[in-house]
Amino acid sequence: MPTVRAVATRPLESGADLLVVPVFKGGIEGPGAVETLSALGLDRVPVTAGFRGDVGQTLELAGAGAAIGTVLLVGLGRMDTTDAEQLRRASALSAGAAVRLGASRRTAVATTLAQVHPAAPSVAAVAEGFLLGAHREERFRSDGRSPPASLDILVPSSLLPTAAAATERATRAAEATVDARRLVDLPPDRGRPFELAGAIAELASSSCTVEIHGQQWLARHGCGGMLGVARGSRAGPRLVELRYVPSDPLGRVTLTGKGLTFDSGGLSLKTPEQMRGMKADMAGAASIAAACAALRDAGARVEVRALLGLVENMPGGSALCPGDVVRITDGTTVEVRDTDAAGPLVLADLLALGARQQTDALVDVATLTSSAVTALGRYAGALLGDDEPADALTHAARNAGEDVWRLPLWGDLEHRLDSEVADCNNSGDGAGAGAITAALFLRRFVGGTPWAHLDITGPAFLDRDTARGYLPAGATGFGTRTLLSWLSGQPH
Repeated sequence: MPTVRAVATRPLESGADLLVVPVFKGGIEGPGAVETLSALGLDRVPVTAGFRGDVGQTLELAGAGAAIGTVLLVGLGRMDTTDAEQLRRASALSAGAAVRLGASRRTAVATTLAQVHPAAPSVAAVAEGFLLGAHREERFRSDGRSPPASLDILVPSSLLPTAAAATERATRAAEATVDARRLVDLPPDRGRPFELAGAIAELASSSCTVEIHGQQWLARHGCGGMLGVARGSRAGPRLVELRYVPSDPLGRVTLTGKGLTFDSGGLSLKTPEQMRGMKADMAGAASIAAACAALRDAGARVEVRALLGLVENMPGGSALCPGDVVRITDGTTVEVRDTDAAGPLVLADLLALGARQQTDALVDVATLTSSAVTALGRYAGALLGDDEPADALTHAARNAGEDVWRLPLWGDLEHRLDSEVADCNNSGDGAGAGAITAALFLRRFVGGTPWAHLDITGPAFLDRDTARGYLPAGATGFGTRTLLSWLSGQPH
């Protein structure tokens, strides 16, 4: 990952291979643009290929001599509407340009983007956007490209103390997000439950104590949801338990993460098109694991327990059948009407286990329903549950630059979970509002614990058509920064 630092240097003295300066709509020069253009022999922003400084536009200019390398003009749109998210996306564009420029070598980048609003949040946004935009999944490619070597964020000297702290926080959040991406991007044959459990243990062990529970432990504890989903797979399930305990903790939180390492749908088999991307059905567990791995460095003061249910849902000869009944660890019986609704069964066991121990809040993160995508699209998570934890997560998401939207929990839909043969069914009646119905199912297992459910189906994994800015095609790591912001009590 590139190194990022805040420095009090003028643009022309940065010595960067790539100098990035902002331009506002209409070709209005942003901070550092006038002196940079002047050094190139230009008295104004060149009108080339339709560049007008609109949001998302870029223009590369050749440097002049040894003092200045390639210059990248980045459009920010209207000056009065530029916010942290636009800075984050603009910085990601500059990272992409640096990757292209340094295809065969590592590139040093400097930028004046943070001077648009010279304050710590701007510095953090620029750092995050660059680091997340620079990340490429290259482990399984033979033609990988070099990431940028470094980013210098040019700031006034008076801002250096707070800017340095902001870059440190942003780097930590970006590194955690990339850790989550790397877990999710594992091919299914390299990320089966036992393999993913090992990868999570390696990632989180510097911050948390780690216990990995197998099939016998799950059977002793009556975790019929996880065991039922795992029946069709030759790869046994794993429950990974992470514990972060600071000295003199200020509270206690329990996180539960859905970790379907591959979801074929079981006997309710998905189509080939629907299976594409189903390696990402463990993104909830990955985001929790990555956030927990960063808690010690973030100085988090809250005690955290995480329960991650890692299961492969396959259509083997012993697989769950529609009509089967499983018993959750709290004794609740569930009629399996749809084996493709495996996530609720896994989370039911995790939530019931989490509710057994005293905790101030119980939160689950999961790629749970396509209905969340129908409601909110590809870039926002659906948030449901009790007001206190849901409000805290909403605030943390806003600070982290991740979009979530609160959906209601309408009790009038509870009847959709009725069953003639068991306490409830796992999939509702298919009559719409699936994200709400699924959350109502989960609520049955939290007891009286304050609880929130974050459905990240939409933004967890994107394709080439939906990738944008610092959200790449493939795993995005969505939710990691929100969790880290919430648990550490720090904006990112």
